[in-house]
Amino acid sequence: MPSLKTSRKMDGWQYSDGRMNATKTSVVIEQEFPVYVNGKLLVTASITPTLLKEFAVGHLFGQGFINGLDEVASLEILNNTVHISLKDKRKTLTDAAKISYHICSGGGKSAYFGEASLAENKSDVVVSKRTIFSAMNQVFRNAALYTETEGVHAAGLFNTRASPVCIVEDIGRHNALDKIIGYVLLRKIDCSRLFLVTTGRLASEMVTKIGRSGIPIVATKTAATDKGLETGKKCGLTVIGFVRTVRSKISSDAPVKAPLKNSLKIYCGGERIRTT
Repeated sequence: MPSLKTSRKMDGWQYSDGRMNATKTSVVIEQEFPVYVNGKLLVTASITPTLLKEFAVGHLFGQGFINGLDEVASLEILNNTVHISLKDKRKTLTDAAKISYHICSGGGKSAYFGEASLAENKSDVVVSKRTIFSAMNQVFRNAALYTETEGVHAAGLFNTRASPVCIVEDIGRHNALDKIIGYVLLRKIDCSRLFLVTTGRLASEMVTKIGRSGIPIVATKTAATDKGLETGKKCGLTVIGFVRTVRSKISSDAPVKAPLKNSLKIYCGGERIRTT
């Protein structure tokens, strides 16, 4: 499959030094991506056009429509549309009574099958706070699309030596997470000794997907919600927020500023983090 464009130049205006000048600005591409399951339309997602197969698999797994890749009979992408055939031909959206919808924190509609499993994570992996900081900095150093457009979220999966397994950017924090989950499922990667860093807020539906994936530790540069923390504790996850280093830039009403020292907040599961 040829490399897909993720940004484009568009006409705009820029105010600088008291003057308004015509300019070309880079914006991230937003593409509609329909996902069909057993011949029925499941969802039409707005995503950044990368890792399409990974997104489709990760979305099905994260939402609880499948519990593993072994339930997928075939997957084909044609004209930026994915067609997935499950071995269980009865598992479609035709029986709407089994599905509940709610508006998730990202503003989209989310659906979960009642049988979606959420097992307790018992991984004994331990990582240092220095490793968390290193991983977050790597995500930003490798976030080329963010550097160009400032219009995406980023997420990365790392091992305990802060070596990246996968780093992803997308217009949606959920999409970026779905792509990471799909990446590890398609490659049969064991997540029990890996950790995730993200630029997105950790609300309940994000933490639920992480819990289903088997990733024991998640860290964000922003915050978690109360429901997100309740879900994390229920799953036995380590949830970390406000990961800031001296290299971080923090936007506020005042001019952009950088922290004077490294800091993070461990919400729960602190036994997995070595602070010395």
